[in-house]
Amino acid sequence: MPLPFLHKFMASARRTKFELQPQSETAHLWPLSLIGPDGPQMLAFEIMGLGEAAPRKAGIFIYARKRGSEWQALFIGESANLSARLAFNEIAADALLSGATDIHILKTNLDAAERRDLADRLILTNRPPLNEEERLRLATLTPKVDAKPAKGKSRAA
Repeated sequence: MPLPFLHKFMASARRTKFELQPQSETAHLWPLSLIGPDGPQMLAFEIMGLGEAAPRKAGIFIYARKRGSEWQALFIGESANLSARLAFNEIAADALLSGATDIHILKTNLDAAERRDLADRLILTNRPPLNEEERLRLATLTPKVDAKPAKGKSRAA
């Protein structure tokens, strides 16, 4: 059973009024595709702490954790209202247990189908572990190259 406000509680429990907060990043580039004519295609996401209120706008979000200087996507999703989705997100508890340290958001004016397509491309590229079922579903939808040899030719051993 998900605990919808667990991430807000955890963020407030970690902070004390005497603890100095380190200067943190405000944005991060996530790869949308690894290949392209000009190299990898990247999208800039705004970084929010786990206890911060999300905007009431449509967009894509990523539960992420930082390991050293590298970010790892744990879960990627999209919503017509980021504030409502992140406040009552069914995956929040799993993301926290997996070590989520921040939520990355991308506000967008795309319609639902375009947002879902963008989120699906991010899932395929970044391979978040909590989107495993989604990634497997998407893999079955992508066309596969036939690995059979041409007629009359044999494969080298």
